[in-house]
Amino acid sequence: MPSMSVSVRAETLEAARAEAAAAGLTLSAWVDRTLAEAVWTRRFAHQQERNAALGITTEYLNGEFARLEELRRRAAG
Repeated sequence: MPSMSVSVRAETLEAARAEAAAAGLTLSAWVDRTLAEAVWTRRFAHQQERNAALGITTEYLNGEFARLEELRRRAAG
């Protein structure tokens, strides 16, 4: 497993503690949430890059969603 040791400035750590407290979280839980959000954001950005490279537009995705919703609605009766 890679080393997770990092050096953090005292001001950065205090700011993180303040944000965690404002969110009603422990510092550890706040860090977990922040990292999860960063991973999700990166995955979303990566998917957007792939869509653009494939020529998939927002309009196409909206149309496909509408088509699938119509199929689901018909199947439900």
